[in-house]
Amino acid sequence: MLFNTHCATCHGRTGDLGMNGAKDLVTSTIPRDEAIAVITSGRAGMMAYGTMLSKKEIAAVTDHVLTLRTKSAR
Repeated sequence: MLFNTHCATCHGRTGDLGMNGAKDLVTSTIPRDEAIAVITSGRAGMMAYGTMLSKKEIAAVTDHVLTLRTKSAR
């Protein structure tokens, strides 16, 4: 899974690890389009994946990230 390969080191497999300043994806409320932009271009200490992953792969990672949210953050 792309998320486990590229994101879990800092975000954790469940999205709430917070290593190296990674945001808690469980409580995140950013909209899908903003999440795609962050994954594509990076933010703060997070690297950009726009040259490493295809648009389809970025969409798949985004969709997985959205499933990690608690119901109150959706």
